[in-house]
Amino acid sequence: MSGIDDLMAEANDRWADAKRRAQGVEDNGLGEAVKTYYTRYFPAGFFILVAAGTIGATLAFPGTPERLPTFLTFGFLLGFLGALIGGLVYNAKKVAPAAKFGRIDVLLCLENEEKKQVRRQIAGKGPIDPEHLSVTRAAAVQLRKGLATQLLLAPLYPLIFIPQVMNLALRGDSLFAWLMAIGVGVIAAGVGFLVRDFRRAGRFLAHTAEQAAPGNAPP
Repeated sequence: MSGIDDLMAEANDRWADAKRRAQGVEDNGLGEAVKTYYTRYFPAGFFILVAAGTIGATLAFPGTPERLPTFLTFGFLLGFLGALIGGLVYNAKKVAPAAKFGRIDVLLCLENEEKKQVRRQIAGKGPIDPEHLSVTRAAAVQLRKGLATQLLLAPLYPLIFIPQVMNLALRGDSLFAWLMAIGVGVIAAGVGFLVRDFRRAGRFLAHTAEQAAPGNAPP
């Protein structure tokens, strides 16, 4: 029995360490911060810059309507750069303060199987473990914070390739246009998975909020 007792003691120590790291980690509005960015700042900034870049290139090289796809590509590039810089600034000013996520991964001290169980709970694929709920919630916050940052930047990449696909198609390079279009689709699918995981973590935090309240939390 001593071997089993030793293993249990080691597991308890790992979870105790994770619980200490989880203290103070909380989501204070990541979902609202990301929503505000995509309903207010991103559409206005990106499309204004695309229009400004396209119109500016057209005025700089008048009388060449056949080069409109190239001008549009320049406009998208300007919009991409502006949105990239704006996204980084917004992440630092609005997204980062919307969560207390700690400096160290709360799952760092856990074994791979324990980490897997925590992630399954966050994804809604496994039963919730009340004993270690504080650790699981902290892991969900850290996951959500990382996903929020990625969501500010990842959707930009399909947008920068769209005008290039159009340009290739108009030139008759259908093969390369199709290949690039497939690449855009793959990136867009990846962004969809980011959105899914972000929402799953948010639902987990909302679902367990009452259970994790001070009066209801296990000792």
